[in-house]
Amino acid sequence: MEMRSRSQMNVNAHPKIVDIQTAHCPEGCDLMCDEVKIRDMKSIRVQVRWNNQEGLIYLDPEFGSYDHISQIKIPTGEVVEFFCPECGASLQNEENTCSSCSSPTFRFDLPGEGQITGCLKKGCFEHTLKIESFESMQMEIDEGFVRVIM
Repeated sequence: MEMRSRSQMNVNAHPKIVDIQTAHCPEGCDLMCDEVKIRDMKSIRVQVRWNNQEGLIYLDPEFGSYDHISQIKIPTGEVVEFFCPECGASLQNEENTCSSCSSPTFRFDLPGEGQITGCLKKGCFEHTLKIESFESMQMEIDEGFVRVIM
């Protein structure tokens, strides 16, 4: 099952919010960061490289949100590279490119649950969530929305 970003969801349906609580690099390093929180949740920490600059970027763990905190300023339309901040493994998804703009994509593994892929071009909001197992998911149903915790 794949879930699309909020902008691609049916507006008449109840909004679905997916909170990512575990994300790993291809080598198994934990990308979640307890020290930097976005909306009181652990952020997803990756090393970013653009135009001979490197720094950390902290991504919002709510799937479909594009809030982030970056140590380097990246202009809209520029393509970046993502790496694991622990082992240095590339997070580029070699299997496909962005279906919207043909730029390279990244991939985070959600151990036992699935994976997230997204465009590496700043300003492109093409992201997908592929769920492999529903066993570890928790759901909270509130008025007007469903929150899925992975």
